[in-house]
Amino acid sequence: MEKVVFSTTLTQPTWQNSRIVSGDPGEVIDELRAQEGGDIMVSASMSVIRALLAADQVDRLSINLCPEVSGGGMRLFEDGIPASSWTLTGTTTSETGAIWACYDRKRD
Repeated sequence: MEKVVFSTTLTQPTWQNSRIVSGDPGEVIDELRAQEGGDIMVSASMSVIRALLAADQVDRLSINLCPEVSGGGMRLFEDGIPASSWTLTGTTTSETGAIWACYDRKRD
């Protein structure tokens, strides 16, 4: 599986099957969707997820809620992200009380 790493500071990837890009995430996703292959996943990158939400490029959200409060941090849904509708398609609860919720984008 190819890994696309968004970075403005890295120049050489250190992971197998990976490449570094510094372009706009929405444009890169358009390029990836034009290629053959499966799903495109973003893991733990608030800035990339926000950019893709703003570009209307997200079809599924997988949100993990943990029973811990850090007292601060970045918001996923910040001001300026366009409104959208989502459908809950699955939930799982762990023994520790963490909740995984999967939402698919409603499109007209």
